[in-house]
Amino acid sequence: MSCGGKEGPPPPPNVLLVVVDTLRADHLTPYGYSVHNTTPVLQSLAEDPYGKTYHGMLGSSSWTKPGVATLFTGLDPRGHNVMRLVGKGSKLNDAHTLGAEFGRGGYATGCVMSNFLLAKRMRSGFEQGFDFYDDTVANKADPHRGSTAVNISNSGIEWITKQNELKPWMLVLHYFDPHASFEDIQEVDWVDPNYEGWVVGGASTDLLREKESSMTAGDRAALNAYYDEEIFATDQQIGRVFEALKRQGLWENTVVLFTSDHGEELGERGHIGHTQTLRSELVDLPFVVRVPKAYQSAWNMPESAGGGYAMRQIYPAMLTVAGLPVPEDRSVEAPPFLIAQVDFVPVRKEHIEKYVQKRALRKNGMQYILDTRSGEELLFDLNADPTMQSPLPAEHEAWAGMRALLDEPVFWEEY
Repeated sequence: MSCGGKEGPPPPPNVLLVVVDTLRADHLTPYGYSVHNTTPVLQSLAEDPYGKTYHGMLGSSSWTKPGVATLFTGLDPRGHNVMRLVGKGSKLNDAHTLGAEFGRGGYATGCVMSNFLLAKRMRSGFEQGFDFYDDTVANKADPHRGSTAVNISNSGIEWITKQNELKPWMLVLHYFDPHASFEDIQEVDWVDPNYEGWVVGGASTDLLREKESSMTAGDRAALNAYYDEEIFATDQQIGRVFEALKRQGLWENTVVLFTSDHGEELGERGHIGHTQTLRSELVDLPFVVRVPKAYQSAWNMPESAGGGYAMRQIYPAMLTVAGLPVPEDRSVEAPPFLIAQVDFVPVRKEHIEKYVQKRALRKNGMQYILDTRSGEELLFDLNADPTMQSPLPAEHEAWAGMRALLDEPVFWEEY
């Protein structure tokens, strides 16, 4: 209390960013999914008096490295220049990463990383700025097999427990599940017992690629069920972290943010996986936050004038709610329109069909997609067609306005 009897400002909040790899928003309870109860923990967070579910969060790309680079820098791919698996354009070189900025602000910083592409041994630079960077589970012989959510939560809880009250902390928990292979989770059984097809829990990524173009409705339903089971298992492990925060008396001074790096195709367009398109199942991301009462006035996430939110706004919003300065070249203010892009060059020659270069623009309920290799253009009315099934005809009045937004060069022309 101050001498005048008025309460002083609250201490800086702890900040927890939960990132679930390969997670599409339309399979989550807060976003209206009802086939299975995939996310009861996330639903509770959304229903909390201080929780909020954001709709219209557009991912910066359709795969992990550029997506997480945006989360860690507050920059779009043309700003952080991470859009390759290897070589030039594959490394995060930025002096203002989340870890660095929170560290400069007096925070203890940690990250528990599950994706092998972002492990320290890959020398991609994603660990820079963090005091603690645990990528143990990202170093498995086969990173696609087995559920690792429990390991991520165990490491995060252990790190939180070791922190003292002398300084606030910022922690990133990156969960690899529900990334393929989609495992059979014992706690739930959501696959139709009468299904007798080829889809099984833990099917290899090569098998999924072999079968993706010939899937039946039953195959797709089974694949969706295994995907949902992994979401449920991850949700339960995230719940363990939340309970640990509550037991330690940290819940009311910890800002919690939940999102994804990109989504996943589950056979609905003849593909299983990600990188190949910029349609809704890959770039429509969940974003759910809980900002305790003491920090509500510091929270800021403005909507774009054209509707929706940009993934790059999450980084400055985290800094702002913590009372820390935002680097001059990035801002929490929403852009006039939203951008997503992918420039994916596969390392394995047998995966050459995954070589894609595309840009997407979203504004006023419209999404425009340009394939810069083939020249194909698509335009969708998201209000009438949110899953992007039926492209609009060439004579639609919105074409000219969306094309006009593409005047600036795309960053991969530099490579």
